[in-house]
Amino acid sequence: MRYVNEGDGEYVSVDGATFRIGRVPFFYLPSYRHYFSGTPYLLDINAGSDGDLGYYIQTTNLFPITSWLRAGANLDYYSKRGLLAGPTAQYVYNSSSQSIVGALSTGAINDKGSQAERDVDTLGRQIRSSRNFMEWRHKHHIGERFTATASASYWSYSDVIRDFRDDIFDENQRPDNFAEVTYAGDNWIVSAFGRFRPTDFQLVQKRAPEARFDLLPIPFSNTGAYHRASASYVQLNEDFGRNAPNITVEGESDRFDLTYRIERPVLLTKWLTLTPLAGARLTQYENQQIDPFSPFLSGPSPVSVDDSFRREIYELGFDLEARAYASYPTLNKAWRIDGLRHLVRPSLRYRYFSDPKDVNGIAAIDRQVFDLKRPLLDLSDLRNVDQIAQSHLVRLGLENLFQTRTEAYGSRTLAELNFYQDIISEKNLRYDEDKEDAYNATWVEFVLNPAPWLKFNLASRFRTESLTLEGLRTGTTIKSGEIWKLNLSTDFLEKRTNQYRLGYINLINERHTFFTDLSFDANSNKFTKFRLGMRTQLGGTWELLYGITFREGARRESDVSFDMQLRLANTE
Repeated sequence: MRYVNEGDGEYVSVDGATFRIGRVPFFYLPSYRHYFSGTPYLLDINAGSDGDLGYYIQTTNLFPITSWLRAGANLDYYSKRGLLAGPTAQYVYNSSSQSIVGALSTGAINDKGSQAERDVDTLGRQIRSSRNFMEWRHKHHIGERFTATASASYWSYSDVIRDFRDDIFDENQRPDNFAEVTYAGDNWIVSAFGRFRPTDFQLVQKRAPEARFDLLPIPFSNTGAYHRASASYVQLNEDFGRNAPNITVEGESDRFDLTYRIERPVLLTKWLTLTPLAGARLTQYENQQIDPFSPFLSGPSPVSVDDSFRREIYELGFDLEARAYASYPTLNKAWRIDGLRHLVRPSLRYRYFSDPKDVNGIAAIDRQVFDLKRPLLDLSDLRNVDQIAQSHLVRLGLENLFQTRTEAYGSRTLAELNFYQDIISEKNLRYDEDKEDAYNATWVEFVLNPAPWLKFNLASRFRTESLTLEGLRTGTTIKSGEIWKLNLSTDFLEKRTNQYRLGYINLINERHTFFTDLSFDANSNKFTKFRLGMRTQLGGTWELLYGITFREGARRESDVSFDMQLRLANTE
């Protein structure tokens, strides 16, 4: 064993170490180096009792192998289900020319639960006893221009993570498997993006892969105008499989997509800017097969489409934006307000997309998705490439920003209040298959953060003509330093969701912290989840969490569970 203190830090190294119990060797470590400035290991232990899993203990450990690699295992035991095990790893590498960071987590179990206990997956299939999962995340930077990103999640069944690693499931309930590499030039980006489907319980629009070139906005000669463009080629494939058993033909196409846009800002006055714009999107489809879910298709499924199809869409519009502000000598020591500035940004945006004509000729794979946020306005930004419809839209906006000086330098935002109204002439179908109204939707967005101890945000959408609230999300956080914190959030979608969640954390003393979490579903008029627990600091390194959870109406989780967790402090 050697102790070294060099310019890159203090470390201890071991070469050729053999571990023995008595005279019996059980592990050989050819080389190991531990930097005192780094985390030596990670240990996370979670134990408890669950009606479906029985008594259980879950462990994750990582031990340093080199200065940039830690490796270990997930090792769990469930009295009703058996043993789950799989390797884990984390790697972080930094040099003057590149940086790499990533993590791997795996697990496999021969589930000893009965068929009734294993139940069925999201497609109604009986879950077999052999179950496993793999989670991998990776990010790689080379210099300032090259980036590679990958995210892979393999689940043998839709609920394996939900049953045995619910902390991962809570953060990622519908895994997305993709890989992307990008290279950034001075004013352009070249990229390749692939999306994959390693499992069959999700309907995934696979991309194999999408090669793309983006020209960022640059001046157009000396005209004062700016233009931008993009070109892409992708092979799309959608295998309906178990999601639509009656469909025997896959949806697929080879798609070439070109976009171009030019705009010319004109300063009408010091406070008013007019930006006329024009654009085009040319899309060529080859090797097409059916898309049975397209709302543009008529007649019974399956419907055949031509092998080749070309579409042209043209865009015209303008942005009219005004800017005004007023300053007030407002002072308030309690709220730390030193002067108040109110910025107002009224806007009028107009967009016209030409008629794409025979949209029935497209095997739509990149389709419109359910989303109540403000739709994207620019033709070149739309991702529902295969379902772009004729559009004639005006968006009125009024943005308000309230700011004050910071104690050091600059300003901080105290509040934001924004209003947006869409007015459409070319009416299409809404997400609920209703016809769109002329005054289509109103959005109200509000953020309030006047002090470090108070934050409130609200995002809502109204159906304007009937003044019907279609969506509302709110979040409120109140805290007293590190002593206590209260969170209240709401989530409302008309005819779909109406939920409330309350969370509270209170520091009892330097060692003990009390926490609770309560969820209420107004549609069923039931408290769906209630968790009560305590966190205890053990020295300066470890913390112990223990709590009890009550559930109502959960699809797979038991009604009551108790758990204890031992982990290194500040590992979240």
